[in-house]
Amino acid sequence: MSSYEWRFIGGHLALDLANTMAWRLDPARSVDRLGSAALLADWFRTATGLSLPADDHVLDRVRRLRGATIRLVDAHLDGVAADAGSSPLVHAAWRSALARATPGERLPLTETPAAAIEDHLALAVAELLHRPDPGPLRRCDGDGCGWLFLDTTRNHSRRWCDSADCGNRARVRAYTGRRRDRAQDGT
Repeated sequence: MSSYEWRFIGGHLALDLANTMAWRLDPARSVDRLGSAALLADWFRTATGLSLPADDHVLDRVRRLRGATIRLVDAHLDGVAADAGSSPLVHAAWRSALARATPGERLPLTETPAAAIEDHLALAVAELLHRPDPGPLRRCDGDGCGWLFLDTTRNHSRRWCDSADCGNRARVRAYTGRRRDRAQDGT
């Protein structure tokens, strides 16, 4: 297992799934935190408290669901149309999960326990994307970060995934820039 400490800053399971792609807007630093079925199972257990096994087949489907979720949220945030394949992929995963769901159950019933991970995540993604007001949805302003979150601040002014992480880097860059500008001005 990895020594990575899972972080859940999205405010919603579907956004935390998307955030398992670290530094996704910077190809030089991009890291897929779901690098194996064991990591998926560990992330899912940490995110939900539910211990379920994962296999490579489910890992592949969850990665595709994550990619479609990211593309749909990014398209919404950028005010552009989403690619043609993302919405049908999420819809198909949602319909499959619903077909196996039992009302009142915490997880859909599946032929294999590993498939329950995908079903649980598909239902979370569908719930996020079908919200009547996706207004508080944000993408971190940090250079290359791209993590997604719900801005639940009173005035909807949250800019970074984590004020102590990307926010601190931005403040240090701004401070260094101001000092450099003052030095060049001679003040």
